[in-house]
Amino acid sequence: MGDSTFSYDKQFQLSALAALPPSARLACAAAAATRLMPACERFASIQSTGKEGRAREIVAELWQAILTGDAGQQPWPAILDEVMAMIPGPEVEGGLLAQIAEDALAALAYAIRCLLVDEPSQAEWAVAREYDSADQAAIRLTGVVPDTPKKEARLLAHPLIQRALGRQRADLALLRQGDVAELLRQAVANPSFTEQELAGFSSVK
Repeated sequence: MGDSTFSYDKQFQLSALAALPPSARLACAAAAATRLMPACERFASIQSTGKEGRAREIVAELWQAILTGDAGQQPWPAILDEVMAMIPGPEVEGGLLAQIAEDALAALAYAIRCLLVDEPSQAEWAVAREYDSADQAAIRLTGVVPDTPKKEARLLAHPLIQRALGRQRADLALLRQGDVAELLRQAVANPSFTEQELAGFSSVK
């Protein structure tokens, strides 16, 4: 991809988020969590947790707070505890899908923390978990361990990673324009992984 290859730059992301108003930082974090929700739901369904739709309900409540500018309708500290309790532990089997579900719920937790504590780092951590999910998927699917610059470059060029990073850059562009409604629309319409991809992940350990 040459010069057009995106990379994850933590300091760039932090600086970009710090330049945005708090509501925009929250929306950026919520978008990352939103795109990961289908993976979270597929994992919950396979595991029969009984909470298949709960994470998405919380995401919807978060977006309601963003769009209305009113965060006072939900007990967010208690909801954060609920999300943390939903994160699969190391004892849970599920391979790649379990890892992505963990990233999804962690991104959601960081988004809620972004609401509770106005720190750009909370939003950056949410965005980083979405990137991590694509990174882990690419590693598991290709078998490439990024232990040399050449392998790192090869992995970075993987379509899953470039797609995730491209969407994150698009998020920032929309937020600089103040178009939160379009950000939400795109986050819902373009999940981190397609249903076909997620179906394939189910068998990847």
